[in-house]
Amino acid sequence: MTLRDGRKVFVELSADWVGSYQGEMTLLPPAVNFLDKVQAMAQKIEGAPSRGQIIALRAALWMTQKELGAAVGVDKLTVSRWERGELKPGATSVKRLRKLQHDAARRGVVVG
Repeated sequence: MTLRDGRKVFVELSADWVGSYQGEMTLLPPAVNFLDKVQAMAQKIEGAPSRGQIIALRAALWMTQKELGAAVGVDKLTVSRWERGELKPGATSVKRLRKLQHDAARRGVVVG
């Protein structure tokens, strides 16, 4: 998979996550979810992250909205609003999301 910044990430998928449709390989929903999590951990957060990036990052970190909110310093309702696209994270929250992502990536996060 190629990230937006041009870096390539190579991932081995379980055989039961890949299907075949008329001779073409297709990714099943578990594989797509897994790749979303990998991308959320590997992709740099620039500016305010999209609602999809926030959802995928939270899922990759195995956090609830309440836990992510506590880690970033906001209420779980704020995280919910980010994920619904009703609100965008402010500069301080974006900085904290970046740090959370960076620290988790350095520690090594199991996204499968």
